[in-house]
Amino acid sequence: MTVRSPLAARGPAVVAMAVGAAVTVLGSSLPWVRTGGARRNSYDLFALVERFGYSPDGPAGVALRWWPIVPLLTALAVVAAWWGWPRTGGVLGVVAGGYAGGVGLAIGAADVTNAVEIQFGAPVTAAGGALLVLGSLAAIVLGWRAPPAPVT
Repeated sequence: MTVRSPLAARGPAVVAMAVGAAVTVLGSSLPWVRTGGARRNSYDLFALVERFGYSPDGPAGVALRWWPIVPLLTALAVVAAWWGWPRTGGVLGVVAGGYAGGVGLAIGAADVTNAVEIQFGAPVTAAGGALLVLGSLAAIVLGWRAPPAPVT
């Protein structure tokens, strides 16, 4: 009798999700902008949202206000997919990766003044978010195709 792990079919998708989540969280801690002599990571950006040309009450301002939930969403996505809920984890991963990638791209593409310089944290976070989305989509597809786990 051959026993197959339910993780085997979705293993590469979960690994891609984990790498994307790690790059996303790492990128969020890297410097995103430099203002004067200070380098600021993504968690320091809400105070500067108007300098990027965005309204604090607009979509970018709201996205930055809720930004601290990104590490939680990425961790929940990977754990859910790893524990055998690939569709739930995949949906959470698509949300977290899309959110992180979108904010990273919005800050990277912002029309900034001379006092603000975009750093490498935003594109790293956007790339991690893209990988998280791709791995999550693969987990969702493999989750639909996977046979139900045998009851032990």
